[in-house]
Amino acid sequence: MEGMIYKVQPYQEHGRLCFTYTEKGKVTLYAQGAQKVNHANRILAQFLTKISFKEGTKSFLPLQEAAIINDYQHLKLDYKKTQAAALMLEIIDKVVVENANHGLIYHELCLALDAKSVEVSSLSFAIKMMQELGYGLSLKPDGRKVKGVSISKGVLIYQDEDEPIDLETKDAVTLLKLSVMPYDQLDLEILDLNQIKEYTSKYYSYHLQTTLKNLQ
Repeated sequence: MEGMIYKVQPYQEHGRLCFTYTEKGKVTLYAQGAQKVNHANRILAQFLTKISFKEGTKSFLPLQEAAIINDYQHLKLDYKKTQAAALMLEIIDKVVVENANHGLIYHELCLALDAKSVEVSSLSFAIKMMQELGYGLSLKPDGRKVKGVSISKGVLIYQDEDEPIDLETKDAVTLLKLSVMPYDQLDLEILDLNQIKEYTSKYYSYHLQTTLKNLQ
């Protein structure tokens, strides 16, 4: 089986717990000896690492027959890229629940991590996950002139409506692109994503009562 290590923590004297996301959901792997400098498990049991391992029937398993599939060194060597990747893993950790569509979410996670610009794809992933978590945005226009987007309602607000907006029209277009386009087709010239990041952070806080520290 394969999975993505989204969080690690020391366990007992020399071990490490690897909280791992798979297409079947979350499992916790116990990597014996991973805290030792010269132990083979130390390299495997790292945050933001895709590994293969021996599958079991429980949610807490010893790490066995493990191998690295992708260590994402090209992301880990750049702080901004690491933070962008960490945003996706933070979402997995904090808001993906047991009855979620794990197969789809895991597939989306892998695609986003492999995209050309992880800074853009991670934000797209965060927005797309709103739909999977039951709080999707409704951004399909009805022909009227758009004023902006609301956080509380998650819909487009039109010029003839009195509702306040949290995101202006020009940013709403970018939000729409990020919510529907495949990661490998996203416009890499989108440079200023600060307003979208702020909107996404507030949206998670409002609807899911979750603070995403990697969007702060």
